[in-house]
Amino acid sequence: MVNIPRFIRFLFVGGSSTVVFLGLTWLFVDGLHLRVILGSSIAASLTVLYNYCLHFYWTFSSDTPHGRVLIKYVLMCLGALIVNGIVMHFGVKMLQVHYLVVQFLANVAVATWSFSISSLWVFARKS
Repeated sequence: MVNIPRFIRFLFVGGSSTVVFLGLTWLFVDGLHLRVILGSSIAASLTVLYNYCLHFYWTFSSDTPHGRVLIKYVLMCLGALIVNGIVMHFGVKMLQVHYLVVQFLANVAVATWSFSISSLWVFARKS
């Protein structure tokens, strides 16, 4: 059974992470005049930390030491990257659907993957 309040917090963190990422990217590229790839990479790294901290303390209220959780979180993120790539490849290359439509579907798949893995493994409470 899905914990609805936790799922809403999860969606809020994801949405706010998007805003943080775009804002930081703009700040680094247009504000600080860093190169696009560098600015975007720094923004992505900071956003991952933001996302992790909010999930650890607020969404899942984890009681597991950071060292173990952070490793699992990174592995979950790598899995999400793979899920995104598979959906994008299948939708764009094989089915020839417009990439933005496929990206929307990939985002749904990644969110489902991330919430499930985070709930069951990454931030699972000690018994």
